[in-house]
Amino acid sequence: MSVFKSSTSTSEITNTPAITRALATLDVVLDMRNPVHVVLSNDGKRVAIVVSERAPDEQKKRQRIWLAETDGSKEAHPLISGKRDETSPCWSPDGKQLAFVTQAEGEKEKPQLHIISAEGGEAKLICKLPNGVSNLAWSPDGSRISFLSLEGEEPKSDPKVLAPARYQRLWTVRAEQALPEAVTPRDIMVMEYVWSPDSQSLALYYAHGPEENDWYHGQIGTVAASGSAVRQLTSLKLPARALAWSPDGTQIAFLSGSWSDPGRGVSDIYAVTLATQQVRNLTPGIDGSPAWCSWFPDGRHLLFAMVKHVTHQIGLLDSQDGTIRLLDTDFVMQDDQPSLWLTPNHLSCATVHSGAQLPRDVWTGNLILEDNLPTRIEWRQLTHLNTLAVEVLPRVQSERIRYKSEDGQLVDGLFTVPPIAQAGELPPLYVDVHGGPSGAECDYWASWDQIFLAAGYAVFRPNYRGSWGQGMAFADAVLGDMGGKDLQDILSGVEYLVREGKVDGNRVAIGGWSNGGYLAAWAVTQTDRFKAAMMGAGISDWLNMHAQTNTPDADSMLMAADPLEHPEAYYRASPITFAGRVKTPTLILHGEEDPCVPVAQAYAFYRALRERNVPVECVIYPRAGHGVSERDHVRDTTERQLRWFEAYVM
Repeated sequence: MSVFKSSTSTSEITNTPAITRALATLDVVLDMRNPVHVVLSNDGKRVAIVVSERAPDEQKKRQRIWLAETDGSKEAHPLISGKRDETSPCWSPDGKQLAFVTQAEGEKEKPQLHIISAEGGEAKLICKLPNGVSNLAWSPDGSRISFLSLEGEEPKSDPKVLAPARYQRLWTVRAEQALPEAVTPRDIMVMEYVWSPDSQSLALYYAHGPEENDWYHGQIGTVAASGSAVRQLTSLKLPARALAWSPDGTQIAFLSGSWSDPGRGVSDIYAVTLATQQVRNLTPGIDGSPAWCSWFPDGRHLLFAMVKHVTHQIGLLDSQDGTIRLLDTDFVMQDDQPSLWLTPNHLSCATVHSGAQLPRDVWTGNLILEDNLPTRIEWRQLTHLNTLAVEVLPRVQSERIRYKSEDGQLVDGLFTVPPIAQAGELPPLYVDVHGGPSGAECDYWASWDQIFLAAGYAVFRPNYRGSWGQGMAFADAVLGDMGGKDLQDILSGVEYLVREGKVDGNRVAIGGWSNGGYLAAWAVTQTDRFKAAMMGAGISDWLNMHAQTNTPDADSMLMAADPLEHPEAYYRASPITFAGRVKTPTLILHGEEDPCVPVAQAYAFYRALRERNVPVECVIYPRAGHGVSERDHVRDTTERQLRWFEAYVM
């Protein structure tokens, strides 16, 4: 770990009782289990759960597959006793077997496809590919298991040669055999796929280039399960995800929009007809942000989940007339991309649910029908993965707020008061800015905010322009306006809280990671409103960012400009351009191996502030990418931020 400073080091600041209390909260948070993926068996009797957890003697979390009976007859438990990551579970159609990806004990090879009985026992290795496998799916008829695998040899790192990346190819294997069969050509990059109902074809979201950046230029097509050339169905100008095949095999539904991060996105729901290749927008003007959809068995309606303000909603969409019936108006699921796992008859579902006072757990639901269509969902909590945290951490309730920004636009946010407050004093405020900008703060369990609440800060999480939850126009409003109305929305939220007498306006800090880190850096170049700032994996120079990032088309989209033709658009949105104005003490945290926002962004802003004698500290974490994951690194980033704010805010 490298530390650069031009002021008193945070390590020289003595821990106060508030910091000590916050670090005790951090210890609980670090040991929490997090369900990241659920898969419901076709008969609805079992749920396979990918649980991310950290062993006491391990630096990094690992993922393990747990099993739960939906009738509650058996407590959720790990299915396998291995020490390697276990990912991508998928049930056989008859529910008797579970396929998954793991690395055998003692092997130095890549993770491979395994199968285990639903009753437990020894896992069986099915096949091996040189680069391992990922993204499993069992065909509806049970005859094949599909997966993705990289092509070619892994590039050498000494020396590093800038060359095209490797394509990701779609394969299948018959469960009773060990011979994988290629489905797509070598020069097709498959990023997402789904089986057709009759198991004869697969729909793909794919690109002709192998780079991660090519995700922004993908198309939807189909391919025969036995292998064939890809038949292109769309001529998309924006990326797509969340493919869903209609029961009769004639249409494919999907989401498409202007999104900042590969693999992530919520927007309008579209459908393409295979016979005519006609694409229809099924939700034009919807005032929320759909994140997932699945065709109902009648072939006319789609179940969907969407972000709405700071919560999630589940609805039923009529694909013919566009009418929507909401089944649940307030049920927060996976972070900012809510989704369900359904049985084929769409009568039962499973998901990860969370609330401000409820850590993430698996919940199951029964869809209640009237006239053969669902009208509501009855929910039941299935797992209790974090009973210790529930018992020892204070219960805090977030307030859902809406306020007017400078131009009159209504903006959503979450405001949380610390459980322990100083008598007669308004609390200091920490503005926690989410990344993206494609993303949203929802009213879920926010583990890291628990730490700042324990330290005595009120926490404000704004859904500034560019966020999800108010439809496509709101999400797209940031394009060509980075650092404009998004910052106005954040500042207007701060002034609203001060005006309402909820926080001490003289003690306000700002921080965030990724785009949140960018907005923190940008904010201190535009205003002296904040007493301290934390820039985590943030962008300081958009032009240099374009030169080094693995997703240069993201900034071209966000800037709405080509950097060679209109470099001025990049200069005017870059914190480095206005760094001479900065007076706010700024803590800079960054991963040394960050491919998305390269570490040069941190060095540049640190140098600029240091040359202006602004209090600044820059900490670079070895082995870390776009964020930190090792236990010691997580603890260090949190403790440094607490001490930094203690020195300059409290």
